[in-house]
Amino acid sequence: MSIHSSARAASATRALRSPSLARFGFRNAFAFLLLALTLASAPAFASEAAKPLDLNRATAVQLEALPGIGEVKAAAILAIRDERGGFSSVAELESVRGIGPALVGKLRPLVTVGAAPKPASKKTARK
Repeated sequence: MSIHSSARAASATRALRSPSLARFGFRNAFAFLLLALTLASAPAFASEAAKPLDLNRATAVQLEALPGIGEVKAAAILAIRDERGGFSSVAELESVRGIGPALVGKLRPLVTVGAAPKPASKKTARK
């Protein structure tokens, strides 16, 4: 065995042991593509996240995204909103079971109270 062939063999062995772009190129390309798609959609999510959530129009899923609000509290908020015809202030959240002044304080910058949605009018059909 010549010196050159043993050097090539050692080089090949090192190449197999160390990660190279050729071995991980597809994984990295996929990861960069996924990252690019995520970052491209981030401004849309950021603008929605920057706006306070209207308690009178929020869905259960949107309410559950708030800190300290789970499925049960979101359902309770919706039930009280429907019962009263909407909220007139953020402080009214304290009337929801399990929501106290401390949680309302955390939620205050994240929520707002807009005009209550108008109830759907039932039109009667005339014959």
